[in-house]
Amino acid sequence: MNKTDPTKILLGALSALMVAPTIAWACPGVGVIVRIVGKPQDVTIMRSAGAGPRLPVARPRVLEVICAADAITVQNGARVTLSLDGSPPVTVQGAQAYIVGARGGSATLASNAYRSVSERLLPDMKRQPWDVRLRGPGRELGFALTTLASNHQSLTAGPRDLLVRLDGGVGAYKVQVASDAGAVIGQASATTANVVLPRLNLAPGAYVIKASDSAGASVEAHVSVVADRPPVSEDYAGMSDREVQAAAVAGDLAREHADTWSLEAEQILQAAPANGLDRDSVFELIESYGPA
Repeated sequence: MNKTDPTKILLGALSALMVAPTIAWACPGVGVIVRIVGKPQDVTIMRSAGAGPRLPVARPRVLEVICAADAITVQNGARVTLSLDGSPPVTVQGAQAYIVGARGGSATLASNAYRSVSERLLPDMKRQPWDVRLRGPGRELGFALTTLASNHQSLTAGPRDLLVRLDGGVGAYKVQVASDAGAVIGQASATTANVVLPRLNLAPGAYVIKASDSAGASVEAHVSVVADRPPVSEDYAGMSDREVQAAAVAGDLAREHADTWSLEAEQILQAAPANGLDRDSVFELIESYGPA
């Protein structure tokens, strides 16, 4: 009589318990997650696979595409905010499940936009840590956008505010932009590592961005200001939430042209109207892309 190894039976049972079945995005999207307060693992999205039972969506994150009839629950005090196409933002909190309603009106353009977010950006967003990595004192001062060090980043010419994100060092921080000949174009200080230089007027040419902290450390990068506009995708034009649309355009631009247009991608998101998006998570997505 054949005998079955009890160890194999036990390992198989444990594997079945540890790897719960999940479902991927597989329907016309009606919105996205724009903010999670608390631990993302305390957010559960249950989605129906056709006529089958609801299954959990794996590891929901900011920019997660939401489908009609999704059942969203939170625990341990977490809150999740949704941007739903054509509707005001919705915050899910407490013990009661929120059932996502169907979209009203035509969905073709927006559905294609959400599909692009899900297929292009979400896999990379989900590779980010559950919790936002800590920034600030304890590490050497540097640019959060590490590809700035390549000296290949481009910006589009014209009047604009300029966001420069820093990492490490000791606050407060100072950032200066000068022409290649040394003429200072603008400067700003901030107590946080996100420094905005307002009302710059950048003509085409070569520039130097120099950042310093209160401990005397400094870093610099050379950028090119060009007349060309960045090669942004038109695939996200159907989104009604302009901040989410900007996040998708910026993330996709950095994904496709990390070594040249990531700095411009961050400016696209920075310039968008604020509507509750967890921008730090999207900035980190942009900064996670490196040259191919």
